[in-house]
Amino acid sequence: MDDYRRLYDEVLANFELPADAEVEEVDADGVSAIWVSAPDAAKDEVVIVVHGGGFCMGNAHGYREFGYRLSKASGARALVVDYRLAPENPFPAPLDDVVTAYRWARRQDGVRGVTFVGDSAGGGLVMGALVKLRDEGDRRPEAAVVCSPLVDLAGEGDSLTTRAHLDPLPASALVEAMGSAYLAGREPKATPLASPLHADLSGLPPLRVLVGTDEGLHDDAIRLADKVRESGGEVDLEIGEKMVHIWPVFNFLPEAQESTERIGAFLRQHLGTSTQV
Repeated sequence: MDDYRRLYDEVLANFELPADAEVEEVDADGVSAIWVSAPDAAKDEVVIVVHGGGFCMGNAHGYREFGYRLSKASGARALVVDYRLAPENPFPAPLDDVVTAYRWARRQDGVRGVTFVGDSAGGGLVMGALVKLRDEGDRRPEAAVVCSPLVDLAGEGDSLTTRAHLDPLPASALVEAMGSAYLAGREPKATPLASPLHADLSGLPPLRVLVGTDEGLHDDAIRLADKVRESGGEVDLEIGEKMVHIWPVFNFLPEAQESTERIGAFLRQHLGTSTQV
């Protein structure tokens, strides 16, 4: 696990933070987090960024650049959450940290709107947080975006095998090994907050789902969008042609920049910071 974490951190270190970024480390009710703002970002609108890494890797520091791009595209401040990682801290610890950070952001002076963006396992945590917040009677986020979301830890999506030859990431291993570390012996279908494709997905805020054609989690994203629609929810679905897992994070790709702009436009639409980018 230490080797995986070091490798992932080395990849994220390549994404340099622009010099005009405003960065502040904060304690969000016991959860470490980082405010990242592009110039002129609204102080009363928040995008909570939940990083990927299979529930076991990654950190807020490595996602500051993605947070900056989201702040610039949406016109809101980004709060990048440094949630606890499995296997040392299995379910529900990472999810609890995300929910705690959301509630903390809601309580900050002047904050009017809060949204979520998460990728891979972070997308799974966002979906779990939306369900938990709904069930516990919290004010719901204005909107949420999930990129290549890891939402079915039962591993029932056909694309885990049918698209494995296209995906540079061994998605089945992500589901089986790291998903198992997160679940810590729990059954995925009996733990819908950890495997939210199996949760009741009614009553959620507007959702945007992104997935690439060339990734093993392709079918999971499609099934998620379909289930939210069937539950009466509002869903935008973006399928990136020949795109791989979490491509919006990779800032060197033109498609990543374009997708980030579309994410920002979606968030602006629901935050009310602007009608368009």
